[in-house]
Amino acid sequence: KQWYQRRVAITAGDLTAKSKQLQNLTDAAQDVEELELSEDSFPFQLGEVFVEMTAEQTNNMITTYKAKIDKDMQALKDKSADIETNMKELKSELYGKFGSAINLEYD
Repeated sequence: KQWYQRRVAITAGDLTAKSKQLQNLTDAAQDVEELELSEDSFPFQLGEVFVEMTAEQTNNMITTYKAKIDKDMQALKDKSADIETNMKELKSELYGKFGSAINLEYD
């Protein structure tokens, strides 16, 4: 029961973090579009280093990172669904074996 709750909480936390990263990249893409006509290059952070890139290069990098985050988010959603399915199967099996003598519901 505790393992399940921890796994669900960790997965939900990871999903929230990825969602925030995706929103940050969307905001950055909007900023690049707004400033594209007035700026020749844009600083783009790669790890701990900032690299100057053109608007097109910056947009390409943002698109690449957004695609990776989308893929990671889908993997987390799939993992969460697998955990949920596994728990339902286990609960069904245990209730079948022990009936109402056990309580597997969590608060």
